[in-house]
Order: sequence, then C-alpha cells, then structure tokens
Amino acid sequence: MGLYWRQLFNTAGESTTLAAMNAGTTATTGPFRPPISGRLLKLVLMVGSEAATSLVEDVRIEITCTLWTPNMLAIGGNGSGLRTATTPQHLPFEFDVDQPVAKDTDIDANYIHDSGVPVTSRLRVFGLIQG
Repeated sequence: MGLYWRQLFNTAGESTTLAAMNAGTTATTGPFRPPISGRLLKLVLMVGSEAATSLVEDVRIEITCTLWTPNMLAIGGNGSGLRTATTPQHLPFEFDVDQPVAKDTDIDANYIHDSGVPVTSRLRVFGLIQG
C-alpha cells in the first residue's frame, strides 16, 4: 500500500452557478477516474488567481461519487479579494475525507463562486489516495 497525491480537478473559469470542473490536469470538463482503488483520505483546495486584477471571493466545490454515502462532499474556501501587489495568496485549504475510490468508478466535481463577481480565478483540487 502506498500514498499517492493526484490532481483531481481544476478550473481557470468564473461561474456564479454550478459548473463542471476540468478532470485532472486537462482543460476538458468531466469526471476524474482514479488510477488505483483504495481510500481517498484528504482533499486539498487551492484558490488562486491568474492576474493582478483577479477578484476571488468564496468558492464551493461539490464532489460526487456513487461509492459514497451520502454521495456528495462539499468543500470550500475563500479568496483574498482583489489581487493587488500587496495582497497575499491563501494557503491551501485541507479536508480529511476518508472515502472509498475505485479505478472503475468516476469522481465528478462542480464549482460555484458564491459571492461577488469572480474575475480570472484559478481552482485546483488535489486528493491523497491510499491504495
């Protein structure tokens, strides 16, 4: 058994309604298929920006898998407001989850910026898989 970090999802978009995230490191929306079966032990959310003018407030991500009961995990984080030269970047948000994963079962994710008007945000979701 080993521990493996994988990027599960990403997006470089802005949405004030639930929108699909990109799978893994791709630019294509859709589910992530784990490379191994085991346990998803931790999720890490990185809320970033792409430009000095980025405006990132809070974000919610809903991650679903048919193996889980209940089948949806909701994680979130806050941004740092308007990105100016003096505004620090947030540290990653970490969540302990301990859920089963299987290499033949997809995991899906949608995101929403809950407040404000997001501009050039960047979201990354990493998972620690034990398998």
